[in-house]
Amino acid sequence: MQKSNKTNLFPMAATAIFAAISIALSGLVFYIPLLGFPSVRFSVTGIPIFLAGSLFGGAYGAIAGFLSDIIGFMFSSGGAPYHPGFTINSILVGLIPGIIFSQIRKKGITASFNRINFILGLVAAVGAIVYINFIGIHEIEELGSFMGTPTNIVLSVIMVVIFITLVGLTMYVQNKFTDGDSVYSIDKIIFVKILNYIVVQLICTPIWLSQLYNIPVVASVMVRVFKTLIDIPLQVMLVYLIIKVIPVNLRNKYLV
Repeated sequence: MQKSNKTNLFPMAATAIFAAISIALSGLVFYIPLLGFPSVRFSVTGIPIFLAGSLFGGAYGAIAGFLSDIIGFMFSSGGAPYHPGFTINSILVGLIPGIIFSQIRKKGITASFNRINFILGLVAAVGAIVYINFIGIHEIEELGSFMGTPTNIVLSVIMVVIFITLVGLTMYVQNKFTDGDSVYSIDKIIFVKILNYIVVQLICTPIWLSQLYNIPVVASVMVRVFKTLIDIPLQVMLVYLIIKVIPVNLRNKYLV
């Protein structure tokens, strides 16, 4: 059944609101020093963009990301140079969840993603630990130590903690808040968020930073390992709770 024009206006208006919220949240960005870097950026500006894509589809998510980055840069007073790569990042933050959740709804996928998440997390953790301690050890040693502990040991422990945290988070939330929603279940949100994080934060962002500031890609990737410990659990919980407060009848009427 074709949706009415009135119905079609809702995701457009909501997308504009999500973009505006993302721009407003840019003031909540904070930085902490890590591994010899002056600071690492933490932000929740991507959550409204992620929600726009998750709820209304990839096109709306991409639009929200584009508007948020361009308008946010125009009103930014930080003085950082513009790089189109970060606009691509913002677009991907909304596009990736939009594509995946749209397919989940259209194909009626009800299977749990817990096993996929476990395997993906385990492979990522083991692969990172092997790389940290054997393949990229010389590059990582150049970062020095963290509170007197060799960086490779710190990063290895962090990877294990991240993996355990995500497994524990999944089990806790599923037991505490399960409501029978097969589309926006916690396991699917975790899967999409991990995939999004890998593409945007671990692949794209280090390349853009290397082009702008000559920061070594390997070092940038390793530093972002620390971010996952805060970013993924925090953002998964916020996205899940926000979606769950939307009435079911509203979701069925307007969402993709």
